[in-house]
Amino acid sequence: MNQKVVSREYKLLLYKDLFIGDEQQVLKKSQEFWHDFSQAINSIVIGIKGDLDGIEDRRIIRFYDTDEYIINSNSYILRERQDVTNDEREITLKFRHPDRYISQDREMNTGKPKFEEDIKAPFGVLYSFSDTQKILITKKLNKMEDAANLYPDLVDKLSSFKEEENIRIIGVTICELVVKGAKFQIRQEPRLDSNCALIIWYQNDGDRNSPVAVEFSFKYEDENERYTRKLAQRAYDVFSKLEKLEPWVDLNSDTKTAYIYKLDALLKQAETRV
Repeated sequence: MNQKVVSREYKLLLYKDLFIGDEQQVLKKSQEFWHDFSQAINSIVIGIKGDLDGIEDRRIIRFYDTDEYIINSNSYILRERQDVTNDEREITLKFRHPDRYISQDREMNTGKPKFEEDIKAPFGVLYSFSDTQKILITKKLNKMEDAANLYPDLVDKLSSFKEEENIRIIGVTICELVVKGAKFQIRQEPRLDSNCALIIWYQNDGDRNSPVAVEFSFKYEDENERYTRKLAQRAYDVFSKLEKLEPWVDLNSDTKTAYIYKLDALLKQAETRV
């Protein structure tokens, strides 16, 4: 079944050391970044509104996989988000692939499925098919069987599925802050805005003044995939400006997910040397 691309999201990592400090300092830097970014794209977009001036989400993030990274090696990620304010948990299974037709050939129909396009520098495209569902506070994720009970399609799609194989939290547990409040208009009629967000990651048991990753993203959505040439060109030009935005953009940083898996590999190596 052909899936419509309901969202196109453009992502870039920023220099994390620019965001060292407490939450007020982080918001100050977020607004400085937004000022520079909005100045750079002012002549491209139709209009600009708001500022990156409010923390809208505080979440705990956990990634799950086997010791051999069976989930990730098959181009999936299994991620949990837990709301800090009410402890509500949700689990997301996401499959990402550069080939649209490989990515969309999944059974993602148990919760809130979403087929979208992720764009990263230098304009690399991944088609992302994900499904998110709420889980109980008491729900355990200890074995592949637990993951398959939530997402039965994993049994057929993973190259090596063993229901009794253990899964665990990969790397470290992350505390995530999401700063929002800014957007720019990217289509005149019908009006379409691109919503912006700054995502800051800290190790949950580490220094809350020193982020381990900072990512800026903007995205626009249309459930009917009505993305015109003019709209796409405008977004492309905005992204091109963003890539060159000094002193903010770090084109050499790992993605957030890559950070988690690389850190986990380093932790395993350290354990074997002890």
